[in-house]
Amino acid sequence: MITKPTSPLMKSRSVAQNIFELLRADIVFGNLKPLDPIREADIALRLGVSRTPVREALLRLQTLGLVEIFPQAGTRVAPVRLQKVVAAQLIREAVEVEVVRRACRNASAADLEAIAHLLEDQIIAAGRGDMRRLFELDESFHRAIHEAAGLGAVADELEDVKVHLNRLRYISVNWPRGADKIMDEHTTILRAMQRRDEQGAAEAMTLHLRAVLPVLESMARHPQVQPPQAPE
Repeated sequence: MITKPTSPLMKSRSVAQNIFELLRADIVFGNLKPLDPIREADIALRLGVSRTPVREALLRLQTLGLVEIFPQAGTRVAPVRLQKVVAAQLIREAVEVEVVRRACRNASAADLEAIAHLLEDQIIAAGRGDMRRLFELDESFHRAIHEAAGLGAVADELEDVKVHLNRLRYISVNWPRGADKIMDEHTTILRAMQRRDEQGAAEAMTLHLRAVLPVLESMARHPQVQPPQAPE
């Protein structure tokens, strides 16, 4: 299933870039599931574009390891690969633990207030059971910490690395207890930042980012079993 955008694709950015982001989101959020076929012609028809930008977007997704293209045989969504997820988790942890340390030093009062508002929005989304909104706000929460540290460009560089991890994060949250745990961990991180407690914030961020490790360990023991699917 390809999610059709509510606004025209031809805006300020290129058509191929918009299609790339659209398909990437559909893969991360499970609208396109592992091993689902992807047909250029169908996407082009549904989005009202030519096949050329669709092909360009698919080639970028192939480079990221999100789709597999088989000449003369077709294209499909790549499976969730344990090695890529493990690598993404390790890189993200190394980066974000240092980022939150710097945010403790550099964040302004306005930065901390903005992060607190994001946390409030997350709690509202969790209360509604809106998993996708919660996930999007989770991403915004972490990006805001990068911005508070003066490292917004680092968040941009981390985006492609995280994409494999994000697939697993979205479909494996133990709802609703998992959401409650995320909120508690975010609250601990924010409170440490407000105290300018670099060590406390680093420890809280490490614990938070390692919450996915039990799922990875389960996948390593049972590689033939797909991770649990998120509730509809």
